[in-house]
Amino acid sequence: MPRGGVRLRTSDGRMNRAGLCVRERRHELRMEQDELCARIAVVTNGGWNPGWQDISRIENGVRTVTDVEVLALAEALECSACLLLNLSQ
Repeated sequence: MPRGGVRLRTSDGRMNRAGLCVRERRHELRMEQDELCARIAVVTNGGWNPGWQDISRIENGVRTVTDVEVLALAEALECSACLLLNLSQ
């Protein structure tokens, strides 16, 4: 169990709001999870090298996503961070 208090979750128990949007956008681009991983590594100059398991956990809402990860995901998926956060644009 992580240190600190209970982590905030969505009403349906997910640890992030972005995961479903990441999956949807990835499917729109006809991209596999490992291809998204490669794109992320490129846009972050190797600063983040996720495995497909990381992407799967994000998309399934069982892993939190930091703000810098949302920005990297958005760049790799050629969309805005607002789209991934399901916010009005």
